[in-house]
Amino acid sequence: MSGAYNDIKQRLQSVTQTRQMTNAMYLLSAARLKKTMRSMDYTLDYNESLRRLMTDILAKAEDNKLHNIYLEKSPKGTALYLCVLGDKGLCGGYNTDVAALTLSKLAENPAAGVCCFGRVGYDLLRRKGVTPMKVFPGATMHPEFSLAAEISKDLLEKYLTDEYNEVFVIYTPFSRKGKLKPVCARLLPLMYDDFTDLEEKVPADMLYAPDPATVFEHIVPLYCASLLYNLLVQAGASENSARMEAMQSACDNADTMIDSLSTEMNAVRQLTITNEITEIAAAAEARKRQ
Repeated sequence: MSGAYNDIKQRLQSVTQTRQMTNAMYLLSAARLKKTMRSMDYTLDYNESLRRLMTDILAKAEDNKLHNIYLEKSPKGTALYLCVLGDKGLCGGYNTDVAALTLSKLAENPAAGVCCFGRVGYDLLRRKGVTPMKVFPGATMHPEFSLAAEISKDLLEKYLTDEYNEVFVIYTPFSRKGKLKPVCARLLPLMYDDFTDLEEKVPADMLYAPDPATVFEHIVPLYCASLLYNLLVQAGASENSARMEAMQSACDNADTMIDSLSTEMNAVRQLTITNEITEIAAAAEARKRQ
């Protein structure tokens, strides 16, 4: 009986230690999420300002349709998918959902190239039979605008030389409500439909020098870098949110197991004490009879 009691006690200690670890990871993810959300708010404001400016240029050039290479898909080249995954696991189905969407897109376009953000995502895609051309570890855990600008510059150069005619980003947008679900967003080429949902406009007397087309061409690299950075920040927030949810679920399960094991251990201990008392009483009674 004492052996069963010790086994339950040892298991209870193990579950308690695991619960402490999952709770610490929950608190760490919560702190990172709070920090990432501040960066996300700043990037959203900056990105929306650029979009309003580009929308105004496209509206003023709507009569003669602004002919720009960034607005036209080249018949040459192939598509490129940038899949944004995590550098760590223990975040539920976050990484597997993004990988599944990436594989479905590659099935539709087998000639497309793949680049990956996140070490865990890179290993996951390789196990699925897809080897990304490049991997950027730590990009979502510690997103930096300089990295987004560097990647965006390289993509624009390859887009202008017709190495790629389309660039997509597969990521998980952050949502304060509802389930996190990965999406495939187009980065290049730009489309007129991308700039039709803005209600706030720039001042009507806005002037562009030397001309709107030149200004638009200089804004595009800034817009692409800002958009890519914003997607990385959102993906990082989604990863932390998914990890918080997974760790909260793990803590709840650990609490249930702790309660169950505590009840079982107390029952075994009471049964052991009862048996010992019974044995002592029987021995005393036997001694009296002798």
